[in-house]
Amino acid sequence: MTTLTENQTSAMTALIKSCLSDMGGSTLDNLQADPFTWVNVGDLIDAGWTRKEAEGTFGSLIASGHIYDAEDDMYALTDDWDELSKFHA
Repeated sequence: MTTLTENQTSAMTALIKSCLSDMGGSTLDNLQADPFTWVNVGDLIDAGWTRKEAEGTFGSLIASGHIYDAEDDMYALTDDWDELSKFHA
């Protein structure tokens, strides 16, 4: 995968936190056990990005392969757990 900017790295951290919060987990092990790691632009807006910033950042994370279009306008985090571990604090 490509190296991310500081903004993209912050966004991935926020998206992982959002997934964990939504499913009641606290570790990546919890996410690995959850088949639905759904994310969307609203998760970044909730974390402090403006809509325009969130849309641009989200699009760049799709382009980098860190998130992907899953179905019906739903997106999922990559299932590369080694990569995701870089963003989980």
